[in-house]
Amino acid sequence: MDLISIVMPENVDPGEIVTPLADVSRIPRKYLDIPYYDRLYPGDPGRQALDIYLPEEGDGPFPVIVFIHGGAFWGGQRRDFQIGHVIEGILRGYAVVSVGYRLSDTVKFPDAIYDVKAAVRFLRANAEKYHLDPDRFCAVGASAGAYFAAMLAVTGGMLPFEDITMGNHETSDAVQAVIGLFGVYDLFEQSKFTEASEPAPGMPKMANWADLFMGLNCREHEGLMMLTWPGSYIKPDCPPFLLQAGTGDEIVPYENTRLLGEMINSVCGEGRAVVDIFEGCAHGDIRFSEKENLDRMFAFTDAALGRS
Repeated sequence: MDLISIVMPENVDPGEIVTPLADVSRIPRKYLDIPYYDRLYPGDPGRQALDIYLPEEGDGPFPVIVFIHGGAFWGGQRRDFQIGHVIEGILRGYAVVSVGYRLSDTVKFPDAIYDVKAAVRFLRANAEKYHLDPDRFCAVGASAGAYFAAMLAVTGGMLPFEDITMGNHETSDAVQAVIGLFGVYDLFEQSKFTEASEPAPGMPKMANWADLFMGLNCREHEGLMMLTWPGSYIKPDCPPFLLQAGTGDEIVPYENTRLLGEMINSVCGEGRAVVDIFEGCAHGDIRFSEKENLDRMFAFTDAALGRS
């Protein structure tokens, strides 16, 4: 039985960008719409919440996959089709958590990083309640979500990337492994890539979403943008990474992935980052979700988290 089915949202306004949703009603053990921060900012659309999916049997504690959706920093949500990248984890003994965060229509860098870190602290602080193993967290992100997964891994405990008023400030925000799928990592290069991209015939030019996330023209602030690059914060104890991208990616330059992997390995030693570049694969290509690659992703996670 398929764990989820994909449905289209109802009552969509004309011209609205439609993101297919995931129907999770067939998953028996779950906790939905759990706020990880109660003092919502004015205008916040209720995105500071998460969903937890558990294996059908057992009391755990289950190792945790923390999934962070993509959407160019201004779209996507925690219960859309992207959860299909990892939901099979509940059949493999993992708890799968899908995290929401504020988007660039309401906040700018680094507020969304504060959100995902607050979510991790919440999960660790409430691990016993939700049958989670607080010592085994793997962050998985797709596209823009891969940026947050990487920043989680390399900025643990760094005050400029923390908002300790969001709760559980004495709890670690560390993750023990990272999987980045067709990720955005270098916002300076992303801004240049998007600005130079030509729209498909009959389509409007894409907004420069890296600029929207930052609230400035990234191309005019190359030095400042180094402070947003995960590679600037890599330390020798950086957790293991699996980074994947495709050479046919028309949205994000796949060199982002290769260069981040090279930086991790230069600091931490060869093999700390495993980089898979898939020839011809486009952004969000189906190959990333096919069984062969899912097996590879979960084998990596098992090894990184010390599971037999």
